Amino acid sequence: MGMLDHWHPVLRAGELGRKPVAVKVAGQPIAVFRTTSGGLGAVADACPHRRLKLSAGDVAGDRIRCRYHGWTFDTCGNGESPSTPKLSACTTSFDVREEYGLIWVKSRGSDAPFPDVRMPGYLHICTLRHTIPAPLELVVDNFNEIEHSGTVHQTFGYDLDRMHEVKVRFEPTERSVRVVNVGPTKRINPVFGLLLNVRSGDLFHDDWTTYFSPVYSVFDHWWTSPDGARESMVRWRLYIFFVPVDERTTQVVSVTYAKSRYPGPAGCLRLFRRLLSRKIDEEIRADVEMLAHLADFDPGIEGLKLSRFDRVLGLTRERIARLYRGESVQSEK
Repeated sequence: MGMLDHWHPVLRAGELGRKPVAVKVAGQPIAVFRTTSGGLGAVADACPHRRLKLSAGDVAGDRIRCRYHGWTFDTCGNGESPSTPKLSACTTSFDVREEYGLIWVKSRGSDAPFPDVRMPGYLHICTLRHTIPAPLELVVDNFNEIEHSGTVHQTFGYDLDRMHEVKVRFEPTERSVRVVNVGPTKRINPVFGLLLNVRSGDLFHDDWTTYFSPVYSVFDHWWTSPDGARESMVRWRLYIFFVPVDERTTQVVSVTYAKSRYPGPAGCLRLFRRLLSRKIDEEIRADVEMLAHLADFDPGIEGLKLSRFDRVLGLTRERIARLYRGESVQSEK
């Protein structure tokens, strides 16, 4: 399997209206469109006639229409020329579907599994997209280690002065990598701390698993008292999908859920959904801003001085190469 053979979330469903939208996955420009009957189509974003972007055109019935000369293409890529009706004018099409409030695409014919993003018992807080000016592997590195939380993040993470106390455990399998971190929480905004029932000296729990078809991580975050007897009022579950746009750019699509122990429908989380959404957006934007300052975009790790938190870098590299990119590599358990 290659990179485009996996399902990738490329748009929030609300971002696809009557006009086609241009996206790019693994360097492949794709025009995504919604037909007038409500169906979905995704085709190569270049008309085979004179290579104008099909995303610059419009939708005519169940076909995308090129703005240049009016050639049209259905959701399977079958084309028609108004000036030369007998001319065969097909283009590449992609599988496309709408699930969990997102538009997903992959190449035709692959049997890649579709990610399960359902969370029974949790309330959906927000679905966000962020574009990061860094290669896939380096973006995954950032989200899949917690050492930077002491300096980069405001809420989720560990006290920098007590980072040495954080316990980290790695649980790799052939198709996934799980990392479990527990340690003294960093100081957070007092109002947010009061809402979550997080106190000075509490432990932050960061438990995530990364999968590689497509490349995405599932994070669970919560706080407890040092003895474990008291837990924070809110638990978080984040699904973060890493979509390579090209060799230097990665799109991060996050779907955030939460559950609360407060009484009432959804544990009163609906009252604070906007605040919680803003907090998630701030935390991810902090990663975006930090990664923009990378001095080297080489995804290789040779020559780096790695810490005890960084074992995951080699584990994810091997699985990205083998499971996601379809390269023949030696598995590193």
